[in-house]
Amino acid sequence: MNPTNDLKLPDLLPVQPRSIATKDLWISGWLLISLGVFHILVWLVVGGVWEGPLSLRKPILFGISTGVTLISVASIFDRLRPARYDSLIIRILSVSLVLEVLLITFQQWRGQASHFNHDSFLNTSIEYAMTTLIVVATVILAQIAFRAFIFLNATKDLQIANRAGLAFLIISCLIGFFILWNGNKQVLAGQDPSTYGKAGVAKFPHGIAIHSLQFFPLLCYLLAKIGLGVKKRIGILKWSIASMGGMLTYSIYQTLSGKPRFEWTPAGALIFAISIGLLAPVAWEISKQLAVNAREVIKVWRSYGRLDA
Repeated sequence: MNPTNDLKLPDLLPVQPRSIATKDLWISGWLLISLGVFHILVWLVVGGVWEGPLSLRKPILFGISTGVTLISVASIFDRLRPARYDSLIIRILSVSLVLEVLLITFQQWRGQASHFNHDSFLNTSIEYAMTTLIVVATVILAQIAFRAFIFLNATKDLQIANRAGLAFLIISCLIGFFILWNGNKQVLAGQDPSTYGKAGVAKFPHGIAIHSLQFFPLLCYLLAKIGLGVKKRIGILKWSIASMGGMLTYSIYQTLSGKPRFEWTPAGALIFAISIGLLAPVAWEISKQLAVNAREVIKVWRSYGRLDA
């Protein structure tokens, strides 16, 4: 196996799902992405604001984000050791997340906020139902993450990428429960449910971590495509994971301090600087490889020039 080209697109996306469980994830994921894209088209036609609890942003972002997450989980699931109840567990996961996004979409079309809305029995019931569905999905995702840390049939770098992505996804889900707790507390106090303390952005840490499951495997794939070997890819991944951990720490610090994303205190600025600084070895290795690739291209062009002459 060529150590620089051992990753292909099917390693990241289940182009041909190999099991019924993976097929369920794959279909559910694309269904939700299609729902999100449909709402983008609706938004482009009818217009309206992007922010706010009643905007089309919620079905768009929840649809696409959840759909991409399901497809990413599908890319991992066939690489786990099979378990007895895999089909049932994955079906529950797929149904839970599809129903959650459909309830959010249903509320948007009703002109009702999907979260922190207790104006009626129906709205309260929908919010409790969505919370229950997310709890179920998080438990199943945690079980998948646990199994992936025990065994994952993939190259060493892709193992690290997927395991880190799953770990950050679970952290993001747990932060989501904090957002729900804080939001309901803020509503009871007559405050903005999206803030923590004076001006902390409750969703900031959640957004930092949630798509690591796509980012790290994609980074592996791109590093392989530019010609970096497995050993260097692993090194870059470790630095990138450390940086992501630092950014997550920074976002949690800012939120719990009651400050906006980039209103820095000395401590916040230090955490942010360290997190960015951890990417210096990443930039150095990628720059070196791109320089090597550029020299190879120039050498080929020159050889063609000599042949033409």
